[in-house]
Amino acid sequence: MRPPLSLTLLITFLLFSGGPAAAAIKVENFALIDHKGRFHEFDYYRRDPDVKALVLFVQGNGCPLVRKRISELSRLRDTFQSKGVLFGMINANPQDERDDLVKEANEFGIDIPILKDSRQLVAGMLGIERTAEALLIDTQTRRIIFRGPIDDRLSYQTAKPEASVHYLSDAINAHLSGEEITTAKVEAPGCRITIKTPDEDSISYNQHVAPILKDRCVQCHTKGGVGPFAMSNHKKIDGWSEMIAEVILTKQMPPWHADPHIGEFSNSGGLTDDEARTIVTWIRSGSPRGEGPDPLEGFQPKQPEWILGEPDKIIELPLQKIPAEGILEYRYVHLDSPFDHDVWVSAAELNPGNKKVLHHAIVTTEDKTAPKKRGVKGQWLTGYAPGTDPTPCPDGTGVLLRKGHRLNIELHYTVTGKPEEDLTRIGLHLFDKAPAKTLVTSALAFHRFKIPPHAREYAQTVTRKIDDNILLYGINPHMHFRGKRMSFTLKKPDGSKQFLLSVPNYNFNWQRTYHFENPVAISAGSEIIVENAWDNSALNPYNPDPSKTVGWGDQTFDEMFFATFTFVKAD
Repeated sequence: MRPPLSLTLLITFLLFSGGPAAAAIKVENFALIDHKGRFHEFDYYRRDPDVKALVLFVQGNGCPLVRKRISELSRLRDTFQSKGVLFGMINANPQDERDDLVKEANEFGIDIPILKDSRQLVAGMLGIERTAEALLIDTQTRRIIFRGPIDDRLSYQTAKPEASVHYLSDAINAHLSGEEITTAKVEAPGCRITIKTPDEDSISYNQHVAPILKDRCVQCHTKGGVGPFAMSNHKKIDGWSEMIAEVILTKQMPPWHADPHIGEFSNSGGLTDDEARTIVTWIRSGSPRGEGPDPLEGFQPKQPEWILGEPDKIIELPLQKIPAEGILEYRYVHLDSPFDHDVWVSAAELNPGNKKVLHHAIVTTEDKTAPKKRGVKGQWLTGYAPGTDPTPCPDGTGVLLRKGHRLNIELHYTVTGKPEEDLTRIGLHLFDKAPAKTLVTSALAFHRFKIPPHAREYAQTVTRKIDDNILLYGINPHMHFRGKRMSFTLKKPDGSKQFLLSVPNYNFNWQRTYHFENPVAISAGSEIIVENAWDNSALNPYNPDPSKTVGWGDQTFDEMFFATFTFVKAD
């Protein structure tokens, strides 16, 4: 049985007070976003053989003992960074928002990443209670090998002209030299942090944890769902509890990758800070069952055949046979419109026949007299990829499928090790009369790039000018396995800027369209600035081959810089 959270923190404190028992404590993998919106994962840096240690300095806005340490911390960073020691700050103050951190960094010249721990889960794991404390972590063993103040120069309302003991630099030098750190823990003066973690005894599986799982997780973690296990009862949750805590700490699950600080989206699927705290605190307390019936027992929603309901028209694609092995070229199917007149489509849904092999599909329309070519062309109708749910057209909008047009379907398959078949269908929902607006999906694609071998962050910027007044409903960013981040900024005619969307931890396995809670009004003459970065290094665990120069290509071992925008003209 795992010890309760309070006992865990007590053991952490005792072991970190020094002595050989300290080797028993290890830092779990975690991920946080910094004050500039960049994503940081502990294990990413651990994979770098040149990184010997990580210094985390506990930052808090307004704390004098923090502000007076910034210059010295920067000097230490400049001294030790070339020797394989990374420096970061961590902020767990509930009152300090992202914008507040940016202002503090600008005012005090902070050029070290400030990682925002709004959930306070990392602070709890590390036993952080006060600001101005420095933690030295051995990235190879995961052990915190020193924690305490930078030196002895500052204390509460007092200061010495010069430090007589340099705790942090002495610990770093000892670690780099392979020597024992004689002073592993020193009490650090700092401002007290208000910890919002709920009392473990007040958390009920029935009343608090299971309802969150039902709302956020069970849709995928059900029998036959895309999740690797079904959250069908407490026993299953308890058995997977450590994995659940890990994917929450690393922001892998639920698979929502937009920066929560930028934009509001109608299909947001992430956990709130309170929800994440509740689940992880419950798991750390031993994931107790409690009394009463299990809310998850028998609650296994079945995926409907058609997510948007029974379509008005179903179009069946020709049967596709998939070999057992090999890398498959994209396939293209061309079907004439099944209607002898113009129709307005209110929603379109692509129903994959075999999700094990269908990696993605895109449906567009164009005049059937046009040459049949490879690639996505014409008016976008619908698409499918893991993580993308079909969405009806916004109220008052639709897509026109003209008489004499055809459907172009791009199909990308992967193999499973045995021969497979796929019979995919398209479902169309139709208007009785024309809607007020035509919904348009426009693509931005940049082909002229060559990603150098072993590049950790190879960035590109593309700008799209907007010629008409539009209402922007959604954005879909697309890269392949080397994709690292992508962001979208609106530059208005007066020169002012508005952040639209940032995906700081892009994940190719979840192709998602981000639908705005309210459409964004964009004036003619504006520009949308799209910035991305690829990671072609060996530190990227998804990288097919870091030794290759990579350019545009269809296959996932190639790369893309691609985004779609869904909008209507506003006048």
